[in-house]
Amino acid sequence: MTAKTVRTILAIGIIAASVGLAAITYLLSFPDPDHSQRYLALQLEVTGSSNRVAGIYLNMRLFDTLLEILVFSVAVLGVRYYLSHASDVPTPSLSESGVVRIAVNFLGPLALLLSAFFALFGHLSPGGGFAAGVIAGSAMLYVAIAQGMEATEARLKPHRVATVEKAILLFVLCWVLLPVVLGRAPLTDLLPKGTAGQLMSGGSILPYNLLIGAKVFLGAWLIIAAFAQHRGEL
Repeated sequence: MTAKTVRTILAIGIIAASVGLAAITYLLSFPDPDHSQRYLALQLEVTGSSNRVAGIYLNMRLFDTLLEILVFSVAVLGVRYYLSHASDVPTPSLSESGVVRIAVNFLGPLALLLSAFFALFGHLSPGGGFAAGVIAGSAMLYVAIAQGMEATEARLKPHRVATVEKAILLFVLCWVLLPVVLGRAPLTDLLPKGTAGQLMSGGSILPYNLLIGAKVFLGAWLIIAAFAQHRGEL
């Protein structure tokens, strides 16, 4: 058999095995529909968050969310580490576009405002820290495209941003371990739940959203700055 035939057989086998595994998993799982309603009702009682999705991934499944944060941190470190060993690319001065600058001056603040809204109200409505951080990072990308990387880096120096980004990660890890010092289980929510539907509700979900939003924003900016420095101007 040729190498192409072997690759085709392997690909078909992998696809068939994946489909079979998914089918078996589906056939063997017959959850009681009543369980979902009890679970949703318990979620609101336990977390105090009107946004049930936020209540799950920032309270009931907080451990999974911490792993996602760590994965993102490793990605930022990996990009900066490997690109730091690459030669710098000179960034020529690009002619500024008046249209782009006007668009950025108009859309940039709106994007940052939307980012702040998602972070502040992510426990009450769709949104959250991850979406807020991505939107804020996109806003800074627009600014860098319009004004150039050198001007933007003068305001957000990568080495200082990297320090703050790591400090946020350390603070989050210390916060989730603080209950151990108080004789409680790790990841336990220490803040009051408040009244569902109010801004100051959901326990630690609001602080988590703010911290995650800031971390994702800073990490996204570090990746943008690293690629611009070692791969050329945006």
